[in-house]
Amino acid sequence: MTTAVETKLEVRWGECDPAGIVYHPAYIDWFSVARMHFLSAYGVHYMESFHDGRIQVVVTDVTCKYVKTLRAEDQIVVVARLVEISRARMKFAYEVFDDSGATCAKGYTRHAFVEHGTMRPVNLQRTAPELWEKLTVLPLSPEE
Repeated sequence: MTTAVETKLEVRWGECDPAGIVYHPAYIDWFSVARMHFLSAYGVHYMESFHDGRIQVVVTDVTCKYVKTLRAEDQIVVVARLVEISRARMKFAYEVFDDSGATCAKGYTRHAFVEHGTMRPVNLQRTAPELWEKLTVLPLSPEE
């Protein structure tokens, strides 16, 4: 079983500054898209599994190291890997590559499971055992 999911995107002009260079928050958006694609690839549909139910996933930490400039119309691949899962949290790692295969950025996001409405942290295994079962079979990658 593969432990990474690739998401292909084209850099849009709206993600760039006036010089046509990708503005840094776009990478965080790409991480979100790649994370949702990762989960979906394994049958965990983000909106249905989390936001439409009792559990929400909130970002507690995000990092991004920018390695190489990207510009409007560049073709990119964002690779997402799950590197940590517990009853209360999960962590994803990401790499962004250009069409030559060069690394353009690396980062991660950490997330907490919280109760919809109250935003209180939850033990997912107790609160949503069926969702916990789906997440425990997701492939884990070693953290680099």
